[in-house]
Amino acid sequence: MTAARFTTPVLAFVVLVIGAPADARAQGNLSTQGLGFPPGQLSTPAISMGGAIGEADPFSPINPASIGLLGAPMIFFQAEPEYRVVRIGGRVLRSSVARFPLFFGSMPLGPKWTISASASTLLDRTWETTTRDTQFISGDTVAGTVLNRSEGSIADLRFAVAHATTSWLRIGVAGHAYSGRDVLKTAHTFDDSVRFVRDTQQTTLSFGGNAVSVGAQTLWPRVGAIGVSYRRGGTLRTYNGDSIVGTASAPDHVGVSLVYLGISGTTVGARAARDRWSSTQGLSPSMIVHEGWDVGVGADVTGPRFGGSPVGLRAGARWRTLPFSTTSTPVKERSVSGGFGLPMAAGRVELHLGAVRATRTSGTTSENAWTISTGFGVRP
Repeated sequence: MTAARFTTPVLAFVVLVIGAPADARAQGNLSTQGLGFPPGQLSTPAISMGGAIGEADPFSPINPASIGLLGAPMIFFQAEPEYRVVRIGGRVLRSSVARFPLFFGSMPLGPKWTISASASTLLDRTWETTTRDTQFISGDTVAGTVLNRSEGSIADLRFAVAHATTSWLRIGVAGHAYSGRDVLKTAHTFDDSVRFVRDTQQTTLSFGGNAVSVGAQTLWPRVGAIGVSYRRGGTLRTYNGDSIVGTASAPDHVGVSLVYLGISGTTVGARAARDRWSSTQGLSPSMIVHEGWDVGVGADVTGPRFGGSPVGLRAGARWRTLPFSTTSTPVKERSVSGGFGLPMAAGRVELHLGAVRATRTSGTTSENAWTISTGFGVRP
């Protein structure tokens, strides 16, 4: 029998990547639907505290005013592997993904001005599954294996400037450029490789967009701090080669963090933020999109000394709604976290470690995940 080949139009790939939501059973996860999973753009210290200091944290590229808290040049980068287990009925699916969600650098320009450049992951859509498949070809029943793989993300490239207007108030503004791509591959391998050759289809979509953000940061030493930010999303487009296949707006963001510093050696914080993910609907009308609420509380307590430096012990809890789902029921995430921060080399180097245990549910489907966050900061 002649070799069987199956041709899939590019449009079908586009629908699969950004259109009709993929089944959690097929992807092996619940969180990476639609345009992908939002890590949150939080640094390791903020993640360890449940995101509570997100709008007041200089390492988290959310509030441009917060970079003014850094009084010296700083380079910070982060790694976050995640290990997931999905339960659908009596079936258990396991998967993992390695992320490098944050690169950050800042420099003060005199006593009042600070600039920074950062690259963070807005959405991550990396997954891979292998399933058995049976097809009927010219009267024959042909068994095989189907591999589906998605490798892609949308990055937020930010340039921010902060100004200290008074001893207790800083304001900031930032420009954002969104860039990314998604490489989708489908490979069908037949058990009878003599009569039926392997069929592979691959396409690459790219993303481009922009946004601007403003923020304010207040600080009263030994009392408290407040961070507020607002990001206005600009045009967001999807490209297949040189052709525009989808146009929408990047999500708006508004958030506030309240931090209490009145207890010696202790920081207690709470945060509430909202992302308007529905503005991305224009990329594909078939996507099921939900607005993203993100609420977190946490604390940082000065612990024992290690090598002459105090260790900061952190813990927190977080509740949020993920933006994309396979049904009208949104994916809800609840998580608890903990970690520590350790200054080294007379404060010129910082090591931050955190662990997050997340539970995500949508209807009768549930997903449990462990995320290990490692942040490393250096003052040149």
